[in-house]
Amino acid sequence: MSGMATGGSHPALNILPEWLGVAWTLVFLLVAASHLRHMLDTTGQRRPWHACHVLMAFGMAFMYAPAILDPLTVPASFWRVIFACAGLLAVTWAIGGVGRAATLVWLLTAVDLAVMLFMWSGPATGTAALSWLLAGYLLVEAAMWTFDIYRRLDGAAPVISWQAFTGTGGATATITRVSVGSLLGELDISVSMSAMTVGMAYMLVALQLIA
Repeated sequence: MSGMATGGSHPALNILPEWLGVAWTLVFLLVAASHLRHMLDTTGQRRPWHACHVLMAFGMAFMYAPAILDPLTVPASFWRVIFACAGLLAVTWAIGGVGRAATLVWLLTAVDLAVMLFMWSGPATGTAALSWLLAGYLLVEAAMWTFDIYRRLDGAAPVISWQAFTGTGGATATITRVSVGSLLGELDISVSMSAMTVGMAYMLVALQLIA
């Protein structure tokens, strides 16, 4: 596989044998399928949360895919725009924007999308230290997904609620209560997220080794 693209195509790795690139591509396609299933079966803000991870999984699949499996050669600029937009959405929801409660899992998603944007932006002077730092962060994140720590943290917090006043005038105002529970569903999410973060960390390390 070839080195990280700076503009025209997906990043790929010379240091990986082709079979390993194919294996990682299949892993990320399975991750995408897992999140896609949940996205179609759920409602509320869980749906865009899973959609973000479907996007990330496809982005990583294109990174790892050998040229023989990637006839589309999607431009890196396309992925940069997509991940930048998705990252802005995640940040907005992470800080409780657009009438939503702030959640830890959306914050983690925003960071992961920023890592994807970083990887698709190509090599730049002075980014080696940041690459190693992000790789370390992703490995810690993978361990926390493996031991289901994120699920306990997300589920341990009480359900968050807020009040929205509608109508005009105090006498006619009504109160609507909206609750936000855990974004995490079945156990396979922890498995898919562990695989996702390990694959992302490996890509960051590999890119530094061929820099």
